[in-house]
Amino acid sequence: MLERDGEIVPPGVRLFEGVVPRALIAQINAAIDETRDTWRPADGRRATQTTALVVELLRQHSEFRSVEQQARTLSERWAAQKGLKIDGEPLYVLRCINRTLPAQSHLRHYDSHILTLLIPLQSAHNAEENGDLIVYRRPRHQLSAVTNVMAKSWLIALRRLPLAMRRAQTRRDLSRQRCDRIACVPGNVYAFNGFVTRHANLHVEQGERRTLIVHYFDPGMTAGLRVVPRIWRSIRDLLLDAR
Repeated sequence: MLERDGEIVPPGVRLFEGVVPRALIAQINAAIDETRDTWRPADGRRATQTTALVVELLRQHSEFRSVEQQARTLSERWAAQKGLKIDGEPLYVLRCINRTLPAQSHLRHYDSHILTLLIPLQSAHNAEENGDLIVYRRPRHQLSAVTNVMAKSWLIALRRLPLAMRRAQTRRDLSRQRCDRIACVPGNVYAFNGFVTRHANLHVEQGERRTLIVHYFDPGMTAGLRVVPRIWRSIRDLLLDAR
């Protein structure tokens, strides 16, 4: 369940309120606006220069650096308790999702990294579906390359279902209290163990949701599986660019 600014062991979600000041949020969004129309793919996964600028601006803010270090320390401690070897540089993903990108919504998944920091930069309009975070309450406990590949393979297959079916699954899980909807408020920072916590995002009906996602500490349990969706996305992006 969600806890505020208190030390807990993952996979609980930790909320750090008001970390990023409004002026900095406005500066970041202005930087995104300058290149937003040229992004390919449209959700921003390849907007490397803009992503680097956003990260640089955030890291100039001492409170963000403090939150980042605190979350990293807790996750390193958790990994040590589980006997997991972790390495690799952080992975930064800048995502901008609107109603034209239904393939990016209701995608239940586990991350390949232990720590996920979610930094909302812009909220979508106040509709029933505004891109809020969906976090499942029951973490997985079987941590091995085999169980990880099996779980991720199954979830990757489910991503191919139509949006209506993926949405129905989310609504059913919410009604049965299997998961929680967490409002993503710009300025806050949300930290959780994405490696053991299944999660997704609602669709965006109006406006655009903007987030920076930072992944830390890869335990190396994908056995090459992560290459499959990346190859698929690369082929799709090339086809989009060719239009």
